[in-house]
Amino acid sequence: MTVDVGPCPWVQRPGRADDYPTYVRLFAELGLEDPPPPASMWEQELAARTFLVEGQGGVVGYTSTEALGVMGYVGQLVVAPAARRQGLGRWMMLRTAERFRAQGCQRWSLTVVRDNTPALELYGSLGMRRARQATDLEVTRAHVATLPEAPRGLKTSPVESADWEPLTEAFGMIPGKLARFSSLASHQLWKLTRGTELLGLMDLRSGGAVLYPFFAVSLAHARALLEDAFTRVGPARQSLGVVMTDNEPLVAVLRKAGARTRLETYELRGELPG
Repeated sequence: MTVDVGPCPWVQRPGRADDYPTYVRLFAELGLEDPPPPASMWEQELAARTFLVEGQGGVVGYTSTEALGVMGYVGQLVVAPAARRQGLGRWMMLRTAERFRAQGCQRWSLTVVRDNTPALELYGSLGMRRARQATDLEVTRAHVATLPEAPRGLKTSPVESADWEPLTEAFGMIPGKLARFSSLASHQLWKLTRGTELLGLMDLRSGGAVLYPFFAVSLAHARALLEDAFTRVGPARQSLGVVMTDNEPLVAVLRKAGARTRLETYELRGELPG
């Protein structure tokens, strides 16, 4: 797949196991606090759904994507600094849209940092609009202790296939995401219940450093999930990155307690162009 832009063509190709050093170099452009995934995760989970773009001088960007039924999900899009402001980001998105259509998708979604104005303008021009917002906080055990006491009778247990649809509906998730997460070794999905009530969901990933997604029906239920997460990661871990979606009351309470903001993002969704 090639397109000419002036004298220099861009060529897109699937990722390979030996692309890991290049992936790590470009991953740094995301500006995240968390380290890149290890080489084992790249080889087992990421390379097959990552497309690298080669230009003059080597690889100049990549996209990580996933077809989830009718929804195509763009996990990451990175353009190397030297290749920016040349239309490469738009070209990559249009190639991604073509691939999604070929896979039967009708819509697409992605997450973008709230203050990334150029990216928001690009995605907006492709018909994507804000659907949700999330805040990633660095949360400690002391912060969790400021939340209301958890109700009695709660249970935290692994998410099973029968839970995918009701949890997706309860927390407004993209259909197909939980099924995909459940198939990956890097994800640990847990549900919070009382009887048959679904009261929360968390995905303990990245070696126990990050909870994403994280949903709870109240501040007290959030405390129950967070206490459970800290128990699972053990006493050596002092804090967790917790990504809370559309839950400003929880964000406000934890910020007041001193939790530090790591990242603020929007989830964008839209019809595939063309």
